[in-house]
Amino acid sequence: MEQNSSDFTRKLLLWGGPIVGAHFLVVLWHLVLVLKVQPGFPRLAIPLLIPVNLLPIAGLIAFAEGYHKLGGILIIVPLGIALVIGVNEHFLSPGTDNVFHMPSGDLRLPFQASAVVLALLEGLGCWVCFRIFTQPTDTRRDLYAN
Repeated sequence: MEQNSSDFTRKLLLWGGPIVGAHFLVVLWHLVLVLKVQPGFPRLAIPLLIPVNLLPIAGLIAFAEGYHKLGGILIIVPLGIALVIGVNEHFLSPGTDNVFHMPSGDLRLPFQASAVVLALLEGLGCWVCFRIFTQPTDTRRDLYAN
């Protein structure tokens, strides 16, 4: 039995929706923890980070409307950038926000958990986007079709 494009789209939406939605909620949780763990974190960054993290939700809506490549771009760019920055800041670089070198405290475990969950969700979101870009699309509704 051959799988058609709408079945594939529905499956990607069933995977992508919870991933993107959970990512946004975990980002909010993580930002609250960052403000508490890193008192010097610029508070002005929060109003800028929230709209950037809404882009994957907009991408999921665009994908659902049939604009597959646009939707994929709106998902993979912010998630990919966040994945690279998050892995570097929270797992590779030395510092107080490295999950392996954090000082003891009440917020250590929640911060570590939020960093790990974010990395997993961002990796899964990038995987979903890879699937979006490799999916055969109906070119009538795709913005970037040749």
